[in-house]
Amino acid sequence: MRGRFFSGTYMNQVDAKHRLSVPATFRETIETRSGSRTVVLAPAEHAPCLVGYDIGHFEAVHAEIAARFAGDFGPGRGNLARTLFASAETLGYDDNGRIILPPILLELGELSGPALFLGAGDYFELWAPGLLLASDDVDPRLKRVVRALMQARGL
Repeated sequence: MRGRFFSGTYMNQVDAKHRLSVPATFRETIETRSGSRTVVLAPAEHAPCLVGYDIGHFEAVHAEIAARFAGDFGPGRGNLARTLFASAETLGYDDNGRIILPPILLELGELSGPALFLGAGDYFELWAPGLLLASDDVDPRLKRVVRALMQARGL
């Protein structure tokens, strides 16, 4: 089962060149699921964070939209497609697992400094830790985990 789903909580740093290391376990999942060293990042629909997944999941999302709207190219499909695809970026990572975050994703995710990776099964979330801690919709137990990670890193 290892490498089939995104799980775990990790914190890495966005550096001055906008590089960010994707956790090794997440890279393993990406490569197991898609056979590529490519991650897709996009703004989340219902939270102030980014979501990430492998290219295969991205293709499955496209197929779900096509099936759901079955040839209907009206405003419902258009709005959903724009939400999911317009700001999505497909990013390859280097041998050290680093991606370079485009300015728009840095802005949309409010990322500078520490970046929090949260596994969520088929996808993962990428948060600015302060936004997660300020959110009323986040389980208090997860907030404790995040505070502990921040404390361990001297943040």
